[in-house]
Amino acid sequence: MSRDPRPTVAHCASPFLNLTMIWVHRQIAHHRRYRPVILTQEARNTPHFPVDTLHDVARWPVAKRLLHRALRRLTGHYAFYAPILYRERAALIHAHFGQEGYRCLAARRKTGIPLLTTFYGLDVSALPRIPAWRRRFKRLFEEGALFLAEGPHLGERLVDLGCPAEKVRIQRLGVDLAAIPCKPVRGPVDGGQVVLMCGYFNEKKGFPYGVRAFGRVADRHPDARLRIIGDGPRRAEIEAAVRELDLSNRVTFLGMLSAPDYLQHLLKAHVLLHPSVTAFDGDTEGGAPVTVLEALASGLPVVSSRHADIPAVAPDGQCALLAPERDVDGLAERLDALLSDPALRGRMGEAGRRHIEEHHDAVKQGEKLEEIYDEVV
Repeated sequence: MSRDPRPTVAHCASPFLNLTMIWVHRQIAHHRRYRPVILTQEARNTPHFPVDTLHDVARWPVAKRLLHRALRRLTGHYAFYAPILYRERAALIHAHFGQEGYRCLAARRKTGIPLLTTFYGLDVSALPRIPAWRRRFKRLFEEGALFLAEGPHLGERLVDLGCPAEKVRIQRLGVDLAAIPCKPVRGPVDGGQVVLMCGYFNEKKGFPYGVRAFGRVADRHPDARLRIIGDGPRRAEIEAAVRELDLSNRVTFLGMLSAPDYLQHLLKAHVLLHPSVTAFDGDTEGGAPVTVLEALASGLPVVSSRHADIPAVAPDGQCALLAPERDVDGLAERLDALLSDPALRGRMGEAGRRHIEEHHDAVKQGEKLEEIYDEVV
């Protein structure tokens, strides 16, 4: 049992964590007045996401693990979390994603500990299309203490799903400003300009639309290159768009990168292109992509779409140029404007850093999150 005198908050996230989910760890890493412990069904990438106390179901004895999973399938809840919460003397449960919040309801009932749930994207867009999950979220909204959303759009979606408005709080994601230098003025890279796209290759990221937008401006900017960081199930579709537009000599796939390597590419690029869309299964960004926040923090202007909370975190005309979803011509027009005007890129880059410093500083957001914990506890 820990001798740490701070009240304990039990963070529930499964898995903990995929490499693309650094924003969950960043919330935990900036606790000051609360002691964090982690409960997860499976720990992943632990060297990248260090924590002092982690309870991993995957490491339990086989018989207990199988019983736990059988009960989860039968009831929809995590059956054996309550004893852990008692041992850790948890004052609060913080579930990450709506489905995780629902699965923690049994532990909340057994312990009487208040439950706080942060919704992020899939849980407010795709899952509610399934009747069973709409019923589950109704129960979660009734029993949960508070619900956090990254921005106003996501908060409105929670209310639309039936969450009482008085239970919704806006808690913006934070960026580690000390780790990201600001470079609003950038020289050429290999004699030209770099357009960067980053993210997991799924439908909602809209990468094929970005490739086509780059293709529309390629002749006007023969020195421009497109670099793509990431991987995923839609890679073949993206590669096909590159071949179709005869851009193979202008586009480089960099794969999944470590955080330091990703940052180096972010600091060398001239424009971030992030053409998010609503997927056909309803999946959305929910709030806003962390890549957009980090790009703005680095002084990099953004071309993106009017999607989810992107307009809230990247104000159109201030530090970003936004087009409607799936509007290739609109994306191309805005990309052309930035590639054609270094002074505009510099002004927008400076404005982007100021915006992030004011609204998305991880230290300040950590303080605000703990104030919400105070309210719940």
